[in-house]
Amino acid sequence: MNKEIEETIKNIHSIIGIKGSLVITGCGISSLAWLFGVSGTSNTILTSYVPYSKNSLQEFLDKKLTNHVSEEEAINMAQKAYEKSESFVDQPSDNTKLFGLGCTGAISTNRARKGEDRAHIAIKTNSSLEYFSLYFDKNNRDRISEDIIISKQIINCIANVHGINNDIPLNLLENEKFYRSH
Repeated sequence: MNKEIEETIKNIHSIIGIKGSLVITGCGISSLAWLFGVSGTSNTILTSYVPYSKNSLQEFLDKKLTNHVSEEEAINMAQKAYEKSESFVDQPSDNTKLFGLGCTGAISTNRARKGEDRAHIAIKTNSSLEYFSLYFDKNNRDRISEDIIISKQIINCIANVHGINNDIPLNLLENEKFYRSH
C-alpha cells in the first residue's frame, strides 16, 4: 500500500461516525486488506462479505441473478450492505454516517472468457447512491493491476462520499474507461 492510499484511509478512519459494510465479489479485494491494515478500522468497518461465487451472491442478496457482473447488481449489493450497516448500529447519533458498498466484476483470469474485463462499484448512504464502472484493456493488464485499480476506486468512493476529496489516481491506460453515475 502506498502512502497516498494509507493517508486517505487514515482520513476515513479519523472521521467520527463513518460506519459501513462492504460486499466485494472478489475483484477489489485489496481494498479490504488496505482498510484493515491501517489502525482505526473498528471505527469505520462494521462488516465485510466476500460472496465469491454466483450462488453465494444469490444467497447474500436473497434473489436469483441473471447477470451478477452489472451496475444493477453492484447497486443491489450496496443497498443490502447499507441495510446490514443499519442493523449493526444500535443507536445512531446525529453524526453517524452509514454507508453500504458493493463491488462486482469480471477481471483477468486463467481461462478464456468472453466479454470485457470490468468492474462495477456502488455506494449508498442515507442520502445518496452513486455507482461507477471501470473497463480495462484486457490485453495489457493482469489480475493484480486490475484489482489494484478497483481497490483504489473503492477507497475513493468511501472517502468522497464522506467529504474527503483527495482522489487516489487510478492510472488508467488511454483506452480504458471510467464512468460515474448518480
